[in-house]
Amino acid sequence: MNRIEQVFGVSHVLLPVVHPVGRDEALASIRTVRDAGCKGLFLIDQGMPEDEVLALVMEVRAQHPALWIGVNLLSRRPAEALGRALEACDGRIDGIWSDNAGIDERVSDQPAAEPLVAVRRARGWNGLYFGGVAFKYQRAVAPADLARTAGIAARYMDVVCTSGPGTGKAAEVDKLRAMHDGIGDGAIGLASGVTAENVRAYMPYASAFLVGTGIEASFGVIDRGKLAALLAAMAS
Repeated sequence: MNRIEQVFGVSHVLLPVVHPVGRDEALASIRTVRDAGCKGLFLIDQGMPEDEVLALVMEVRAQHPALWIGVNLLSRRPAEALGRALEACDGRIDGIWSDNAGIDERVSDQPAAEPLVAVRRARGWNGLYFGGVAFKYQRAVAPADLARTAGIAARYMDVVCTSGPGTGKAAEVDKLRAMHDGIGDGAIGLASGVTAENVRAYMPYASAFLVGTGIEASFGVIDRGKLAALLAAMAS
């Protein structure tokens, strides 16, 4: 049983990504997410400053206590993001997502990945870390190295999180297959280009889908119909 199954009690989970262009817009999108039956979501500091996003975490937690809430703080390295989120959110943050987990398959040691491990151990944090590996706009990983890279990464994070080549762009299924092969029973997350039309192709290999663009009516506004269609496709 991987960490997605342990935390969410399901083999596949949709975690909508809310871009908080403003407090009211974000809260409306979060209500849409909750009403659709999603188990959790990510807030990302695109649209609102970091401090306001972290304050929003606390507000959402008070309004929707059963909702799992993670954050992506784009300007911070993973260990810094975890420490900052714990400080701002009364010592609790359910998930941390970083676009770059610092994994380098070309070397044996992983000094860029170690600080997150040290911080979570020191703080006794048991949340989910989604670490970006072979991720959009980061250093490319050769297809032949994907399985090995994912295997290395799985030692440092709960969910090995990858993407297509750009925002809103779908990943090659072969990429997910290779990474899945490299981690065995571990969890893969996919964070770009997922839609109701293609999600079933990824489900044999990915456990978590972090989706923003594919379910938005406009930037920061979750579309009820697109969200419902994606959930229905995952359930079919």
